[in-house]
Amino acid sequence: MKCAAFWKHANIRPGNRVYPCCRFKKAIAEFNGDLDAVLDSAAYQELRRASTAGEAIAGCEKCYYEESIGHKSLRAEINEKYTADSSALEYLEIGMDNLCNMACEGCSSEFSTSWIQKEKKLFGKADNGYLENAQITSVPASVKKILFLGGEPLLTKKHLDLLALHPEPEKCEVVYNTNASVIPDETCENMWAKFSSASFIVSIDGYGSVNEQVREGSSWQETVEFMDWCIKNRYRFEVNSVIHKNNLFSTLDLANFLSEYECDWYVNVLTFPKHLDINTLDTQTLESFLKKLSNTDIPNRDFIISHINTARSSEWQI
Repeated sequence: MKCAAFWKHANIRPGNRVYPCCRFKKAIAEFNGDLDAVLDSAAYQELRRASTAGEAIAGCEKCYYEESIGHKSLRAEINEKYTADSSALEYLEIGMDNLCNMACEGCSSEFSTSWIQKEKKLFGKADNGYLENAQITSVPASVKKILFLGGEPLLTKKHLDLLALHPEPEKCEVVYNTNASVIPDETCENMWAKFSSASFIVSIDGYGSVNEQVREGSSWQETVEFMDWCIKNRYRFEVNSVIHKNNLFSTLDLANFLSEYECDWYVNVLTFPKHLDINTLDTQTLESFLKKLSNTDIPNRDFIISHINTARSSEWQI
């Protein structure tokens, strides 16, 4: 099965690193600010060749793993929305920098400046400092979706500078992956009014104080206020949660809380760093969780169960 991401998508991370998707294991090119040329690199051409030939591609292991246990992979989701017929950038994921006011478990200085001091304290040095991307001077008209990544994209106005470059904003949707700590202002709303839609993916990894613990620097009150602001101003939002060993049972409480909101909720299982994987917990704890999970309405429940039951023996090294 081909992956349309190699034809239509780019994931550009702080520090000018280009990935074909958010899950790929390593950068395949260096971004120079030219969005028109990003899909023309030799690396992208080789990925398209290998995908067409049906070859297993190093870097795509998580999708292979999900498909091996019967879960709908990101590759399958992308193929539902995009085609692999011609190369043209339609879906852009971009982190303008790694500026962030939180140091969430499972993250690193690659995506959060707040992790710099934390890494120095833990390891004596930080893997990264402040990372910023090259200046972008134009946005192709072919771009139909822009997803802003972090750091926390709403901490600065860099996202607005990029949006101002789009030649046909009415044909493009805008999405923000946000930690819900910044309420957008009127300047943002005036820009978004030019686009087909603006929405948010709100990262929440537990209920109440647990979310504050595993997402260091977060405030549960601010999180709730952000969601209420979205509802009041009629912005669509969905919640994204990642289950790991330090928030496992709190996910059940979060399910009860989110039942009061009319929003989509996506739950994924953390597989890296490995020490946070739920499969590092003892069997008794996992059995207790599975028993409670059976009585709770959580998205991807079957996937979570399959991960617990099969991930340890899976051939895929995630």
